[in-house]
Amino acid sequence: MNWYIKVIIQYTDFYSRARRKEYWIFTLFNVIFFMIAMVLDNMLGLTIGKLPYGALYFLYAIFIFIPGLAVTLRRLHDVGKSGWMMLIALLPIVGAIWLLVLLLTNSQREENEYGECPKPTEDEELIPDENSRDSIQLAVIFWMIFSRLFWSLMPKFIDNVFTEGWFILANTLIGIVWAFIPIILSLTIKNKSKRLIFIIIGCMYLLYSLFDFFGNLITKH
Repeated sequence: MNWYIKVIIQYTDFYSRARRKEYWIFTLFNVIFFMIAMVLDNMLGLTIGKLPYGALYFLYAIFIFIPGLAVTLRRLHDVGKSGWMMLIALLPIVGAIWLLVLLLTNSQREENEYGECPKPTEDEELIPDENSRDSIQLAVIFWMIFSRLFWSLMPKFIDNVFTEGWFILANTLIGIVWAFIPIILSLTIKNKSKRLIFIIIGCMYLLYSLFDFFGNLITKH
């Protein structure tokens, strides 16, 4: 929670560096708070039309936009990249994967044009640590699975835009694209057992997306 608060306090800092622990812990709490806001909107009847979002969700999104943008720029600075690299995500599929890899990359040990390394010199993470990197990547993949499961279960509890045919198709396509992320990330892992875990997760993700799509298709007809 301290890392999340740090990002909020440091919302005007677009120039320094942020280690990956700061970025990913902030991201974890950010996703949790977004989900809480969405649930509260539905419980309190604050949703807008058929959308599953409402006033609380959008208020939180406005509140967190600048701090989230700032910490993303600092994370890119930490690996020696310009903040403009964030725009690489606009490239279909490849861009999002490329940006994800940059956000998962360990800090540059040396000082760069954006400042000194944000990690203390005695921090073991200053030494390239394959296990640490792989663990963070694995945590991201499990977060992806959790978020996918959340969005897939929402139609079971809320009768709104989630039941529309276009949403079901879009949700399936996103799931298929996301399934290839752990498979591609597995290419960066040297440990064979961990690489196999990533490949299995990607295949399970793909099968789940297809099963969910055909299940909805059969139910609809």
